[in-house]
Amino acid sequence: MTLLELRKYAIDRRVEIRFGNPGAAQECLINIKGQVKIPGEEKDFRIEEVFNAAEEFVIVSDGGAQHLTREAMDQIMAEAPEKKGSGLTAEEEE
Repeated sequence: MTLLELRKYAIDRRVEIRFGNPGAAQECLINIKGQVKIPGEEKDFRIEEVFNAAEEFVIVSDGGAQHLTREAMDQIMAEAPEKKGSGLTAEEEE
């Protein structure tokens, strides 16, 4: 799972995804447009470092919040079907 894949997942599913270490004031948010935001006041860190260290992910949708481990998030993304218009040609999709 990469940050780019996580951003694409948020766009395709129209959900927000939070990850990081909230206890250390290192939390990031990917919105439904795939934009990565750093909420709060403590912004002296790199998003990639927080992503690589994150062990908990929260998917927020109209149905509520779903808390997942890194492994569970990775599995959900691996099992998610590709959306049409993902940039793949018809040949690549087959």
